[in-house]
Amino acid sequence: MDTARKRSVTTPATADDPLVAPAPAVSPREVFRRFWPWVRTDRRWLLAATALLAAGAGGEVVTVWLFKDLIDQVLVPRRFAAFWPLAGWMAAVAALTGLLTFLGDYTATWVAERFILRLRTACVAHLHTLPPDTLRTRWHGDVLARLTSDIERVESFVASGVIDVASALISLVFFATAALFLSWPLALAVFVVSPVFWLSARHFGGRVQRLSREARRRDGRVTAVLEESLANASVAHAYNQQRREIGRIRREGEALLRAELATARVAAAYPAVLDVLEVLGGLTVVGLGAFELSRGALTVGGLLAFAAFLTQLFGPIQQLSGLATAFGAASAGAERIIDLTRLRSPVNDRPAAAPLRAVRGELSCTGVRASYTTGDGAPVLRDVTFRVAPGGVLAVTGPSGAGKSTLAKLLVRFMDPDAGAVLLDGVDLRDATLVSVRQAVTLLPQASQLFSASIRDNIAYGRPDATDDEIVQAARDADADEFISALPDGYHSVLGEHGLQLSGGQIRRVTIARAFLRATPVLVLDEPTAGLDHAAALRVFGPLRRLMAGRTTVLITHAPELAALADAVLRLNADGTPADSPPAGRRTGCYDGPAARAGR
Repeated sequence: MDTARKRSVTTPATADDPLVAPAPAVSPREVFRRFWPWVRTDRRWLLAATALLAAGAGGEVVTVWLFKDLIDQVLVPRRFAAFWPLAGWMAAVAALTGLLTFLGDYTATWVAERFILRLRTACVAHLHTLPPDTLRTRWHGDVLARLTSDIERVESFVASGVIDVASALISLVFFATAALFLSWPLALAVFVVSPVFWLSARHFGGRVQRLSREARRRDGRVTAVLEESLANASVAHAYNQQRREIGRIRREGEALLRAELATARVAAAYPAVLDVLEVLGGLTVVGLGAFELSRGALTVGGLLAFAAFLTQLFGPIQQLSGLATAFGAASAGAERIIDLTRLRSPVNDRPAAAPLRAVRGELSCTGVRASYTTGDGAPVLRDVTFRVAPGGVLAVTGPSGAGKSTLAKLLVRFMDPDAGAVLLDGVDLRDATLVSVRQAVTLLPQASQLFSASIRDNIAYGRPDATDDEIVQAARDADADEFISALPDGYHSVLGEHGLQLSGGQIRRVTIARAFLRATPVLVLDEPTAGLDHAAALRVFGPLRRLMAGRTTVLITHAPELAALADAVLRLNADGTPADSPPAGRRTGCYDGPAARAGR
């Protein structure tokens, strides 16, 4: 384990844990500028949803107006014969209004879900441009929270919010026009009350935004602690620390509870204030309406219709005012998403980068120095120089923390050196495209990594178009065909997370089969027997020898038996410098031609 690996060990969360730090604040304009492009693709459907909902609001206006006529033409004069035509029209308009509202809501949901899909996919695509070490400064659980609940909160403002604002404004115009037509004095009284809603929204919206920002951060911490605790459940059981883990989750949950309750207190107080304002406004209008009714300026039906319009009018006003508090929660999520997308990979294609072609496999390092941006920034590797001719095998040994795994990352360009160069066939890897480098080099990492998929799909992960015969042959080369065929579903057996159905040695042989199938000219093996007992390690020696045959191989190992398979040995000191003296019979880090390795 090298220095970078040591630095990545996760520690329990603290109140000021930088792994789940608050995201930088952003303005509403910045939120829309960042996220509108993911909505713009569906702008026609956005307009369609708005138009349908607006048409539904228009239907409600017609329904209320027909209700006025029902009062004035049927109930007051007691003419039952006029009931049926009005009732038929009201029923037809109500049915059409319901249909329009349904279509509008469904279209709005369709637009919203497509926005979430596009934004989440874009965020994941961005994260996959980053080297694996980039996210080690963050808890994976917090990243998952950003990709799930935070994205949904952004959608509630950017996509659904746009539809809500547009439909509310149109509804407001419809109901206000109808109210003015019925009685302009009463309508003016309503308009005088309206600014109070806006002032309330401004006050509550700012407070909700501040509280939601902390709640989102706490939610990320809970997810992070849950993910870590479940991943390390075996350690907790082995050391009888289950209560400790439960306590950690409870403490983080209590912190989230306090943050959510603080947000809920403000968010719940806002509708209550609006209800009081609505009642006061309604009483004012009813009082004025009674006066208008007493002097014959308004009919009973007109007054009741106006009361209905008033209820409908306050709805859009409340909706528009409520968007201020909705933005508070959405902007907190937006800040966390933007913070994630601002991460940039330190490893990129140079403008003049060209793909590697017809790779022979001559691999060399010249004066390489490498360090990490996290920690104290001290070099992990210093002045490392070696050369391996095509088909040669170089063993890299040294104590833990000497930089062996860092060297593996340099060879597949998970990171670039601070000084010196890594060359493949004489080409600086930084002058080659990342895709072509990774098409030429296969990394077998220290931790055997499998997916929750069939064994067939796991072996074919690097070559999804491989035939069944090629997959079976790769498994045979890795001594894996026998135990795979013995499984109930053979190659179609679906593995649990991390391959829990298989032993450590079997998992390693599946990953070796994956490397066999990929068949690249350069191979980097990072502690291929790590975590295996002696018998299991011996079992993978044969597959490893066959895998290395004819391929330029950098073999990082602590095992003397594996190092004996190499043609040259590079020994690293604890400070990342090459050892001065090679083992007897070997030249440190230098090999000029393929050896006759019998049996490979």
